[in-house]
Amino acid sequence: MSTLEKPLIRPAASLIIAAPEPLDNKENGCNYRILMMKRNAKSAFINAHVYPGGVVDKADHYSNWDNTLGSQKERDILTNKICAIRETFEESGLLLSHPPAHTVKDLDVNIWRHKVHDDASQFKTMCDQFKIRPAVDTLIHFSTWITPVMEKKRFDTSFFLTVLNQNPTQKEHDSYYKAVAADGKETVLFDWFKPEEALQKQKEKNILLIPPQWYSLKLMQEVPDFKQLIDTAGVGSFRSKSNQVVSILPQGNPAEEGSIEASNGYGLYLSYPGDENYESKDYTSEKGNRHRLYFKGRMEDFKLVKNIDVSNVIKNTSNL
Repeated sequence: MSTLEKPLIRPAASLIIAAPEPLDNKENGCNYRILMMKRNAKSAFINAHVYPGGVVDKADHYSNWDNTLGSQKERDILTNKICAIRETFEESGLLLSHPPAHTVKDLDVNIWRHKVHDDASQFKTMCDQFKIRPAVDTLIHFSTWITPVMEKKRFDTSFFLTVLNQNPTQKEHDSYYKAVAADGKETVLFDWFKPEEALQKQKEKNILLIPPQWYSLKLMQEVPDFKQLIDTAGVGSFRSKSNQVVSILPQGNPAEEGSIEASNGYGLYLSYPGDENYESKDYTSEKGNRHRLYFKGRMEDFKLVKNIDVSNVIKNTSNL
């Protein structure tokens, strides 16, 4: 590849799974936990804690699942939702389906997750054989992140959010945890964190978070009740109240000399849609607008500075 060519941007999907705490749990903070996984050292995510997900496969294409959709946007969303559910299944063993996988006679999840891992088309085969459907209706489009231009491997990733059983008994709650297990190949560890727990562990350098995960956890931390997650989390930052999702292509900038951030060791920042230094035909920006994430070193510490609502900067809705 010549130095003038840009790396191919591959479509991908990721799933943020929120599991409500049991009804009788009276702990402080968020009343739900988020599933996060740590990939092996060979992955593109440098041992960071991320959400389940991966690259879209041709087997995920909407035409394999529903040919009645009218708009291309609906078709693309369905393709990405299928990808998010399939990847979550093969990476963790947790299958989001109608009816629930644990109620389906003779469905051995462990056998099928390995089949799907080796051949993505086996996901549709499994669904047809056991008469189940991926629970795409339980997912909402939460955010879209495009890998910065300076990276060698680039992805256009749709993040979806889902909330599991909203009134779990202790037994149902425990079943989520038992269903999840690392595959020993791509994934080496799974954790269920409250958003504030993950952020604290990152601050203490016990885990590594990259910007999409850090930012989304920060926004979810601001919504402690799982019943408000779907309608509230990310609104104003990743999506509008009408659920128009912005495409975030981070743009790197040096911290302004003499700024508070620079004096506190934040050498660089990533600008996001609406920031005065964010260049995009799809979003407006004005002098003084701030939507940026400062970081230290190799993303060892973050500081978000934001004074805008993304609903007010959306200009071009053709890609939303």
